[in-house]
Amino acid sequence: MPRLVIFLDLDDTILQTAPKCPLDQKLTPAALNRAGEILSFMTPVQQWLLEFWQERATIIPVTGRTDSALERVMIAFSSWRITHHGAVIRQPNGLLPTWWYDEIRPLLNTARRSLDECAAWLNANAIAGNYRVNQHMIEECLTYISVKSDDNGAALIRLKMQLLATGLTPELTLHCNGNNFALMVKGAQKHNAVQRVLTELERDGPLVTLGAGDSLTDLPFMQICDFALVPKTSQIQTETWGCYLL
Repeated sequence: MPRLVIFLDLDDTILQTAPKCPLDQKLTPAALNRAGEILSFMTPVQQWLLEFWQERATIIPVTGRTDSALERVMIAFSSWRITHHGAVIRQPNGLLPTWWYDEIRPLLNTARRSLDECAAWLNANAIAGNYRVNQHMIEECLTYISVKSDDNGAALIRLKMQLLATGLTPELTLHCNGNNFALMVKGAQKHNAVQRVLTELERDGPLVTLGAGDSLTDLPFMQICDFALVPKTSQIQTETWGCYLL
C-alpha cells in the first residue's frame, strides 16, 4: 500500500498570528518568537486536521522559516525538513544530505554577489521605505533575504514594484504575500526541494502525496503532489479563485 506524505507549508496554512485568527474560537499555541513568547496559533479545525494527518501520514514541513525558527514551532517533525524557502533540506537525522553540497550550495554561491548587492540596496533604503532587512545563512552560504514591515504589507508592495521595475538578476526571484517578502535563489526554492525529497522517498516504494500551502509561491511544489489543499482566504484563493466566487 502506498505511503501518504504531506508536504506542508506552515505559516498561514496550519498556523498563524493572533490577528489572523477568528475572534470566537478557542486557539491552541503553535509557535514561539525569539523571546519564547507565543506568537502563532492553530484554530480547532487546523489542530484537528494536523492530528488527523499525524496519525496517518508522514508530514514534511516546507517553509520559509529558518532552521531556528522551525524549532520554535510546536509541532514534532520526524522526517525530512525543508526550510529557508527551499534552500535548506535536512534529512530525518538533521544533517544536510551529501547532494546538497553538490547541487544546492553551488547555486547559492553563484547568486551570492547578486544577493549581497540587493541586500546593500535594501539596507540603504530601509528607513525611507519603512521596512527591515534580514539576511539568512547556512554554512556560510547566504540562502535568502527577508524583508518585514509593520504597515500590513503596503511598504512591501511598493518595494516589490521598485525591484521589478529595476529588474532582478537571472539568478534571483522574489516572493511577496502580505507581510512576507523574500528574495530567493532560483533552483533553491520550495518546489526544487520537494522534488529532491520525493526522489529520496520514492526509493522505498510508492507514495500518495498531498501539498498544502497558502501563497502563490507554494503552488509550484503543490503541483508536484498528487493532491493540493488550500486554506480559505489565502493568497491563492484571493488572487486566483476570485473570478469563480458566487
